Amino acid sequence: MGAAYLCGITSIQRQTIENNAAYIKSWIMTFKDDSKVLIMVATQVQKAVDYILETPRDKLIIEE
Repeated sequence: MGAAYLCGITSIQRQTIENNAAYIKSWIMTFKDDSKVLIMVATQVQKAVDYILETPRDKLIIEE
C-alpha cells in the first residue's frame, strides 16, 4: 500500500511481480475478516510514507 502510494506521488511506474496477486488477495481476506484492520494499516502506511517523504535522502537507507 505504501509503495503504491509513493509510486503515485513520484510518478514511478511500478513493475508487476509474480506473487503480487496472491499478496493482495491475502490482504483482502484480512480486511474482510476485520474491517478495522484496513484503517489500522492505512494509518501506519501514512506514517511510513510521511517519514520517507520528510527524511532527507542522505538519511534514508536505500538499497539499489
